[in-house]
Amino acid sequence: AMQQQAAMEQQKAMQQRAMQEQALQQQLQQQAFGSPIGKHPAIAEELAHALYSRSDKDGAESVGASTGKGVISLLQEYVQCSRQFHAPQHRPILQWSFDNRMADYTTLEFRGTVAFLLDGVPHHVAGSWHPSKKLAQRDAAERALGFFVGRWGEQLLLEQNGCVVKPPMANQLLVAMEPDIQILDGFCRSYPACNGQPPQWSYSWEGDECRALAEITLLGVPHKFAGLSARSEEEAADDAARRILWYLQCPGYEGLFAPDPYAPAVVGKEIPMPPANWASDAAEGCALQMAERKTALMRVQNRLQQAFARQLKPGQSVWEWTYKTDEEDSSWPPLCRATVTVPVAGRSFTGAWARGQRDAQIEACNLVSAFLTESGLTRMPSRVSSGEIEESGDYAYDDGLDLAMPSYGRM
Repeated sequence: AMQQQAAMEQQKAMQQRAMQEQALQQQLQQQAFGSPIGKHPAIAEELAHALYSRSDKDGAESVGASTGKGVISLLQEYVQCSRQFHAPQHRPILQWSFDNRMADYTTLEFRGTVAFLLDGVPHHVAGSWHPSKKLAQRDAAERALGFFVGRWGEQLLLEQNGCVVKPPMANQLLVAMEPDIQILDGFCRSYPACNGQPPQWSYSWEGDECRALAEITLLGVPHKFAGLSARSEEEAADDAARRILWYLQCPGYEGLFAPDPYAPAVVGKEIPMPPANWASDAAEGCALQMAERKTALMRVQNRLQQAFARQLKPGQSVWEWTYKTDEEDSSWPPLCRATVTVPVAGRSFTGAWARGQRDAQIEACNLVSAFLTESGLTRMPSRVSSGEIEESGDYAYDDGLDLAMPSYGRM
């Protein structure tokens, strides 16, 4: 009797799981957070099966393992379902970049960021830190799928079934002519996906122009949204708030914007990069800067060796360094000026004065890097294409620059 009861419970669980998977597949076909993959039911089936077949250790583990496809390929197929805006020819669907940091004095770690368009809106998703670029790349792709397909798919399913309702208060506040930033604050406090947490605001100034950046936690994942530049913090915040409310389809804001089909992120060769260190806190930002400094010399040296590989003799150094210190400077480290000579190019470069030998070297390296770029000898490292790279935290950023008002053109 106990075995029979256990078998019945197992059968019931399997039926319930099949119903959930089928419901999610239907939901994905209708609306998967801005990606109309209903036109591609096979992909919707794969994604739904992956969601309910993964071993959910941290919410987004090995999404593509059960489908037999690589997680990066699965993410690319998901993004390609968004066909309202066709990417330029030869532009990769997924665009990759990598940060690096020193985990300790000898260990370098990498974090992958993947950029893509969903219905014309640029998205950047950052993963966590790993000892290799390949692991970092797969982690970022896995987290992107786990969030957009898994968490948002479940959230949309709950909303469709009436288990979760978006707060209707936005329409009431619009009638009362409340500022958009206050409407967003109230919406986030009431919307279950935001877990009752209001947005956190920061501002950056460039000349007389201010740009607002809002950080919002959606379904447990920190997001950062940017708006257009404005003349004051209030105007910049209201602009960003309107775009976020549209993005979240807040009642009363659903038709306020439309993606701009001629925006740089849509027609350009690459999706514009987000602000520097956007996925890092203050402490991590310092670690990234330290890693950048430690690897700057190595990157320029590699470019020189690549540019002059045929001219270099066996055992010959590609550059030679000399230093000059300010004898009147009593601070530590003292002011230093570095000169680097590249014998095979017949050129010397003297950098600006800097504190310490390392910073002085970096100043001179910047001149060498500019020389290599202007001469066309080597190119600066660019983003990686859609495929997996060869061996050698979960964060999302949404850029509001590429949205346009339907009746007024680009904002």
